Amino acid sequence: MGYVYSVLWLIIALMLFLRFRKENKSVILLSLYFVFLSVWWFLDQFVHGLNLMDGDYIWILRSVSALMLGLSILVYIRERKKDKNNSTDKDSQTSQHTADTANVH
Repeated sequence: MGYVYSVLWLIIALMLFLRFRKENKSVILLSLYFVFLSVWWFLDQFVHGLNLMDGDYIWILRSVSALMLGLSILVYIRERKKDKNNSTDKDSQTSQHTADTANVH
C-alpha cells in the first residue's frame, strides 16, 4: 500500500510546482518536501529489510517534517509581508496620481 502514497506525494509535488511556483516561493519548498516524502515511502515499501517507519528512522522523518513546516511558515510570512508592502506602495502611488490629477483641474 505504500506505493500508493509514493505516487500520491509525487503527484502533489508536481502539481504544486507546475501550477503555483510563480505565485509564491513557499510552493517550491513544499514541492521539494513532497518529493522527499515520495522517495521515503518508496524506499520503505520496496527496500526489504529497511523499515523507515519505525525506530530512529521515523524520528528523522518527523524532524524533517517539523523543519519543513517551520521553513514553510517563515517563507509564507515573508512573502505575505512583501506582497502587502507592494500593494501599499501601489495604493499610495494611485492616491498620489489621483491627487495630482485633481490639482490640475
